[in-house]
Formats: sequence, structure tokens, C-alpha cells
Amino acid sequence: MVGLVDLDVSENVHRLIAAPTGAGKSYFLGWLVEKLYREKKPFVVLDTKTRNHIGLIGLKGVKLVKIKSGARYNWEKLLQHPYVLCTPTLRTKTADLVEQYTELIDAVYLEGKERVVIVEEAHNYNKNAYAPSPVLELVAREGRGRKISLWMVTQRIADFPKLLWSQCRYTYLLKFLIPQDVRYIEQLIPNFGEINRKLDRYDVLEYRHITGEYQIIPASHVNRKTKHYG
Repeated sequence: MVGLVDLDVSENVHRLIAAPTGAGKSYFLGWLVEKLYREKKPFVVLDTKTRNHIGLIGLKGVKLVKIKSGARYNWEKLLQHPYVLCTPTLRTKTADLVEQYTELIDAVYLEGKERVVIVEEAHNYNKNAYAPSPVLELVAREGRGRKISLWMVTQRIADFPKLLWSQCRYTYLLKFLIPQDVRYIEQLIPNFGEINRKLDRYDVLEYRHITGEYQIIPASHVNRKTKHYG
């Protein structure tokens, strides 16, 4: 375990954020996005709920886009804004939302400019745990060379493809309670079962895959400035 340090969100690397439903991952993610904003790092948040991250519009200059099923969007024009928050309307179906967001992720990749792409419920983009989304796989493999960082968020870790996870430099995990999830995580983080027992509610494990070092971020250190609705 390494000593507690401030998280470096400016590094151009892919990251996975995972936790069960209600464990606090959206609050933690919002805290990370606020750090991106302070670092003036361009980002696009692809939310799957109408109000999960809506508090981020409290940050000056964040462009809010409400995604509707069947609507057409000028993604290139949208990406002229450095900070973008996309949310679905109440009637937007998950499959339609994933289709729209897939187009947007592809537009970010083709643009080839610095951007952090934050994908909520990233498990929904993949056919199954062994067949990752082609666009997520492309960005995971080639995005860093184009200054694109992919942050993938999931509450269904056992359904998340290891191929995508293996491209992540950092993993952030909150406490897991289901043994099969713990066993799945241990395939990439061998000592997770022991670490998981040390996590209190809303604590976050930051694991560094290159070195195997980790730190536990106490919940008391995660304090958002924007309002949280999740």
C-alpha cells in the first residue's frame, strides 16, 4: 500500500470505476470530474440517468445536451465545447442511448483531440463479457495515442470484458459484498478480497496495475463542490 496522495487525473490513461448499485461511485466520479475541470482537461460525460450528474452544470462552461431517441446531433459542433454533459430524456431507451453515445465516442476518436470520455454503465455497450463494444475496444487500444482517455463506469463488474479492463492503468473500486464479484475482480487484482475487507462504506480503492501498488481513499477525503443528485 502506498501513502495517501492526491489523485492525478491529468495523466492520459484509461480508468475503470466499479461498485455495486448505491455504493457511492457516482458521487466519487463527480469528484473526479471536478478535478478534471480544475485542471482544464476537456471531458464529455455520457450519463445514463436524467439527474445522476446534472449537478455538474454548476461548473461554468459545461454544455448540457439532452439525448432523445431518433434525434440527430452534430457531434463535431458539440465537441467545440471543452466540457460536455450528455443526459437522456425520460423516454430515451437504453438501446437508443447506447447507439447515440457510440456515435459520439466515434466522433471524439475521429477528432483526435485531447478529451476524457466518461462512459456510465459501460457494460451496456458490450454484447457480453467476451465481446466488447468495437468502438470502446478501438478507443481502449488506440485512444491514448490520440490523447483520448477512456473512463468506464460499471456496477456489473462480472459482465465487464477483461479485454477492456486490461487496457486500464488505474482501477477504482468501492466495497463489494457479493462473493462472485470479489472472485472476478481477483483475476486482475489478486489481493482484492483482503483489501475489500478493509474498505468502509464509501471508501475507494485506487489500484495501479503497472506496479500493483494501491491506496485506500477514505470517504472523508471525497468532498464534492457541485450538488449530487444520484
